Amino acid sequence: MYLDSKDFQTVWQLAHNWVNADPNKSDPNALSPDLVQAIHRLMGAMLSRNISARTKRVTFFQDNSFFSFIFDFHHYLKFHKCLRKDLFDKAYLDSLYVRRADVLNWCDKERIAPPALWAPMNPATEQVASEADDLDDDQDGWYEKLSEQRRRKVICIGLAKQLWQTSPGFTYKEMHEHPDMKRLGYSGHFSLENFKERVRSVASEPAKLAGRPSKSKH
Repeated sequence: MYLDSKDFQTVWQLAHNWVNADPNKSDPNALSPDLVQAIHRLMGAMLSRNISARTKRVTFFQDNSFFSFIFDFHHYLKFHKCLRKDLFDKAYLDSLYVRRADVLNWCDKERIAPPALWAPMNPATEQVASEADDLDDDQDGWYEKLSEQRRRKVICIGLAKQLWQTSPGFTYKEMHEHPDMKRLGYSGHFSLENFKERVRSVASEPAKLAGRPSKSKH
């Protein structure tokens, strides 16, 4: 079935991937704040039709017609319980499918870092490593000669550069909190201010503009 392809994930699966959690071990009654936010974001986008909503049998929330409202009423009730009452039905959330293209377009529109599973530059480590090989072709073994701190800096800058090329609208804070940055340990290793200093040379123009201190008015 085409929904079993890599272009689709259930809300339950994708939300967990987004925050690097195990979908098979989470307790629906004790979800982390980050996981709750990820589920709420996906379901809110489905409800507003920014992401198409579907089960294995049918799509829903297609329009505002009275017929659609009646047909989709039970979905409205379940969404209400999740979004308004924080009641998370694992079986139901694992039956709702979202499409990769929809999610990436919505993330770009909302300036939200996409889930690592569907990040355009995934796996980032291979691409950054490839770029790093071109930094100095005349010196064999240059990377091994670097200190651990400098190695982290090289990879961090390369990764940020790649991600900004794909999503130039990301702010410094959004880039610092990007799932790939978290997964590779750079978000925890570098504070936001330290991170800004390290990646400023490769930041997109929108990020640089957003990061400029505002001028005080006299």
